Amino acid sequence: MNSYKTISDSLDVFVRQIAKASVLVTQTELMSGKIGIAILLYQYGRYRNDPKITECADLLIDSVMPNFGKGFDNGLYGITWGIDYLINRGFVEADENIFDEIDAVLFREDDRSFILNDLDTETGKGLYAWNRLISSIPSTENKWRQYVEDCVYRLYNIFISKYTNYVLPVFPCKFLIRFFHVCQTVGEYGLLRPEIGVMYEELPEIVKISYKEEKSISEKYILATLLNEIPMFEGCISIGDAPQLMTLTDVNNFYLTQLILGRKISIPEVVNKTVSSITKDHQRINELLDQLNSDNAGLGNDVGGLAWAMMQWCMEQDNILAVSNQ
Repeated sequence: MNSYKTISDSLDVFVRQIAKASVLVTQTELMSGKIGIAILLYQYGRYRNDPKITECADLLIDSVMPNFGKGFDNGLYGITWGIDYLINRGFVEADENIFDEIDAVLFREDDRSFILNDLDTETGKGLYAWNRLISSIPSTENKWRQYVEDCVYRLYNIFISKYTNYVLPVFPCKFLIRFFHVCQTVGEYGLLRPEIGVMYEELPEIVKISYKEEKSISEKYILATLLNEIPMFEGCISIGDAPQLMTLTDVNNFYLTQLILGRKISIPEVVNKTVSSITKDHQRINELLDQLNSDNAGLGNDVGGLAWAMMQWCMEQDNILAVSNQ
């Protein structure tokens, strides 16, 4: 319980400081701006039943301005995904046509080109289109089904387009994770099952070399865990031995990936140990808070990411306790 209290108390301090800093935040993006901070504050406000924090989140959403970059982490796909996330979870209310103008820009019918290296845009489009499909009304389901299928094909084409002259391309594991997540979820939905199976046949070697070259421990772990669920990739890559402690960046990445994918992912025990170790280090906590300002309060930064990780950790412990008391 001492660890729980330490982490819970640190969470409260972090969120209050982030709420104060958020007043001056000018960026809108999911990982670096208002949308991600609003998700954190809304979730915390509901978790702690704290209306003042919820009001801070309301102010952020009311002041959201458009961003015309199309990436996910720091672009328009992530912004619209974040708003859709808040609507679907009942944090905010909106008209059914709130996304019409944005969708017209994001999914222009005449936009058939793609940038071979722009995996952020293409995986972001896939994540957003998938969310819109599963929350769509019957009259728009076919449209979103087609958008999702197009995204899968475009991503696959990016992966194999550089597989020439027997030279294997290397891709960041983050984008492979998002690609395989979209493929698996659309397959479970009943879309493209044979086509995805054919695509998978050409990807193991690309996965292996990308995994080998990846520097992020968390990205490698998450990709290996995800691929363990796909029979065709059994034995393709294996989860290596986890270190005794992880970096704060890796800790945050586990919980932020869980948020973005909208699914529980296997989080190794070392992540919990690292969260506990960081929160017990008063000097480290004070240094993080001292560095907090309106430019680095987002989910993708150390303080925002750690606050999200601590809240998810506390909620999970609460669930375990509730089950044990039944």
